[in-house]
Amino acid sequence: MDKLNVIDPSFLTLSGDQLALLGPYFWMIGAALLAMIVGVIRFLPSKWTVFAVAMVGILGGLFVSANQIGMDRADLFGGMMVADGFSAFFNVLFLGTAALSLCASLKYLDKEKLQYPEYTILLLFSTIGMMLMASALDLITIFIALEIMSLSVYVLVGFRRNDRRSNEAAMKYFILGAAASAILLYGSALLYGSTGTFVITEILARISAKGDLMTPVFHLGAWMVLAGFLFKIASVPFHMWLPDVYEGAPTPITGFMTTGVKAAAFAAFIRVFVAFGYGKDLTSAVEGRLHDVLWVLAVATMFIGNVIALTQTNLKRMLAYSTIAHTGYLLVGMIAAPHAESGFAPVAMYLAVYTVMNLGAFAVLSVLAGRGDTGLNLHDLSGLGKRHPWLAFSLAIFLFSLAGIPPTAGFASKYYLLYSAIQAKEVWLVVLAVLCSAIAVYYYLRVLVYMYMREPQADTPSAKDFTPAAAAFAVAMMVAMTLQIGILPAKMMAITKRVVAKL
Repeated sequence: MDKLNVIDPSFLTLSGDQLALLGPYFWMIGAALLAMIVGVIRFLPSKWTVFAVAMVGILGGLFVSANQIGMDRADLFGGMMVADGFSAFFNVLFLGTAALSLCASLKYLDKEKLQYPEYTILLLFSTIGMMLMASALDLITIFIALEIMSLSVYVLVGFRRNDRRSNEAAMKYFILGAAASAILLYGSALLYGSTGTFVITEILARISAKGDLMTPVFHLGAWMVLAGFLFKIASVPFHMWLPDVYEGAPTPITGFMTTGVKAAAFAAFIRVFVAFGYGKDLTSAVEGRLHDVLWVLAVATMFIGNVIALTQTNLKRMLAYSTIAHTGYLLVGMIAAPHAESGFAPVAMYLAVYTVMNLGAFAVLSVLAGRGDTGLNLHDLSGLGKRHPWLAFSLAIFLFSLAGIPPTAGFASKYYLLYSAIQAKEVWLVVLAVLCSAIAVYYYLRVLVYMYMREPQADTPSAKDFTPAAAAFAVAMMVAMTLQIGILPAKMMAITKRVVAKL
């Protein structure tokens, strides 16, 4: 191996244009630091001042990111990070998720007597980690971003400190998440030992120029990196932590995890997937093995997630297993992307749509939940259509979308995803995905039966006469987006095609 060059510190120097590209990160870091300050000023009401500071930072970052979606690619920090349409698209997704999660959390935290500024601050830092994951081109940068995101979420999962389920969920997530991070880090170290670089785009260039670098150590490192990502996206067989963690976490945080955290993991996964040359530059033997492994994992993830969801009566656990199933659908898109006309665009669209509909479902559950997240079993929703028509209607829209029933966004995104798999000649994979989707229809529509066709039971908690304004706004926004994307999906597909075109 050639002698490695000493790192030139000049890579830290940024031009004015490059500083402008970092605008979304500056908005979020500034908001997080300012929230830490105003949160401890005694004469200020920490609830509203911290919330206002966070929302200003999020909306500022959102505005800047939205303006960057059509931009050309620009490398930052010597190629360790990149600013392009792909990262800007996911920044919009993460920032929107953070804003809507905060809106859904306001009254929930009052109800749980957990109205502390740390909640909002940790959520901001977690969002910063997600944004860095979507723009990182360096394995160590990906790892650091992953830890910024994960460490904050570990604490948020256990935020109900007096609840044993929340404590257990946080501990499980911390131990298993730390193990997965260690596997990812060790795999990155092995790749560095084989190729002499952590930059994912350089790794492919070096093994292409010098084939003897693809040693057993390189292969072991690559598979370990893959295993680390499969844990973060909750693919079978790395899914066992997810139902317990999602059930024990505060409901708004469950929604935040099942959308933002999953989207961040997939964004980084796509970067690595493309940079390592799957479908284009890998040798046929390596590509064949990777294809077969992902094919089996996709089928197992779809099937196991949907079948176990059939048996769940707690809505948070049901949606947790549903999340596992949707990971399987996304893996179908990952397999097909290099050989399909639209590339990774259907995967990006599916992630955006899944974020909207799943976050909406958990926002509704945040309003319905009793103290300690009680009242979230199926029988607790009996007669909800009469007791609270607006929330019942909203939840029905989100469940129809999760099931893939037209004219919702879930149907449109699943159609594009499976069509790309047909283009890639993955016919059997599409057949199995459709069969698994048919299984899912049962447990989604079963919730509607309880809401509209069952009378309230004697022990069913009564719903509130009103929905908190912030939560109502968040739910209304997501209902509107679910229907708008479902009726007019072409615009969203055009945006995702544009942002993945230069990957």
